[in-house]
Amino acid sequence: NMNRFKCISLSLLTLLLGACSEKNQSLQFEGLSYSEQARLRNPQRGLRYEIAVDLVEDAAHPTQELHEQLVTYKDEKVTLAQTYFYLTNLIEQELGDKEFAVMQEVFDEFEKLGIKSVLRFAYERDFNGRYAQGPMLEQALAHLDQLKPFLEKNKHLILVVQAGVIGAWGEWHSSVHGLDQSDEAKRAILEKLLEVVPQELAVQVRVPEYKNLLKDAPESYKRISFHDDMIIIQPHKWDGGMHEGTDFFDQMVAETPYLPMDGELPWGFWSVNQDPDSPDPGWIVDGHQAARRFFLQHFTSLSVIHNYLEARGRVGQEDEVKYSMQVWQDTRLDPNYLRENKMPISDHYFLTAQGDSVQRNVFDYVVDHLGYRLELQELQHPAQLSLSQSNPLTLSLINRGFSTIHNPCTVGFVLVDAHQNVYELGDLAVNTFDWQPYEPADKDKKPLIHTLDANIQLNKAIPTGQYQLGLWIADGSKELRYDAKYAIQCANNQLAWFEDEQGRYGINLLLPLEVVD
Repeated sequence: NMNRFKCISLSLLTLLLGACSEKNQSLQFEGLSYSEQARLRNPQRGLRYEIAVDLVEDAAHPTQELHEQLVTYKDEKVTLAQTYFYLTNLIEQELGDKEFAVMQEVFDEFEKLGIKSVLRFAYERDFNGRYAQGPMLEQALAHLDQLKPFLEKNKHLILVVQAGVIGAWGEWHSSVHGLDQSDEAKRAILEKLLEVVPQELAVQVRVPEYKNLLKDAPESYKRISFHDDMIIIQPHKWDGGMHEGTDFFDQMVAETPYLPMDGELPWGFWSVNQDPDSPDPGWIVDGHQAARRFFLQHFTSLSVIHNYLEARGRVGQEDEVKYSMQVWQDTRLDPNYLRENKMPISDHYFLTAQGDSVQRNVFDYVVDHLGYRLELQELQHPAQLSLSQSNPLTLSLINRGFSTIHNPCTVGFVLVDAHQNVYELGDLAVNTFDWQPYEPADKDKKPLIHTLDANIQLNKAIPTGQYQLGLWIADGSKELRYDAKYAIQCANNQLAWFEDEQGRYGINLLLPLEVVD
């Protein structure tokens, strides 16, 4: 009898364990391995175009330069465009309907292409010559007031607004009327920008010195980030005092975890081909050190224009010159360098999909890790989804990128049936701004694990049958929520990327699951 009891008990235990395993299963995910198609096209991060539109002179063809760059950089999957709107020919004039129509044409094209803007307004296009004309302070402030409705209308298509306005190319130097020499004028421009730019968007300045003008205004101060327009790593008279070891460098490291960070290398035709007899005979920006800078300062975006494929458009240089980012493509990425500097590295980044070791280059690493890079870790789920009871789902992820997400997103689970119908299972109470790669104060920079918990009650109108369970990370704006071009793709091997025929959904398919009564 005792033996019989033991056998019955063992059988019951086996059944209970089986039942538990059916209710609670776990799926482990791998990071994305190397392949020729491994680069992800994700919004609000990565390399960016650079287009300049004079609101008067370019009114007939304001998107021409954008489309030229779409062709030149077609392989880079760019989703950002630094956008200079030049008001050069509108000094002493108000902005009119024609000018707003030109700007709107550019932004409407962005939306068609799945692009967001790194936006800058400027007047002066060089140090001298016919473009060396700039506004007085009162004119600049008046134009910014006029721009407020345009910025509000298009805020869903803007990643960040750069301070601009003052001086050559809006870089806050060489101002015709000396606005760059006046702290009062610079503060007035900053305060006006923070007033007219929608509150949910940050404003970037060239160097921390300008941000520090508003240290006595903490609510304004915390919205200001940086765009480093002279990334050369080594100390240089034109680096804005931002090389490593300076207070400015440390300030940027401390403050950029919470703000979008942008930058660009110097022009390659200037930096690489300088006169060998000059004090600065030219240089290639070191790729490993640049990657480390982008990591430490949480770079969200970087110009694809500067120091990359410039020679394609320069007669006699096409085959002779390699600029810095082209050299990065030929520079083997040292995984030990990443580990020593506590930089993000996935277990599968140096493997092929077949598990073979593969070399990676510095350029790909930088492009892959600018901004966010979401890598799923584990999904806990029931064996089936039930219409009659709640269904617990727990999904963990690590952000392997340099930065968190800076425009709002909505996150939710969905079901996709065999006919590509999508059933939304509700938005999760999650703030994607909190998806930091690591705790900013952590000296060891240990990757943070972020967890999504859901207890889903299915709508009883959902038919029973086979589905794919998916993760949908959509743009947080009502205008772009149902635009697959602005949805986020995770960096994992097992995931298929699904877009419906209408282009409304971009979904990471996790696994097949059956819906039962």
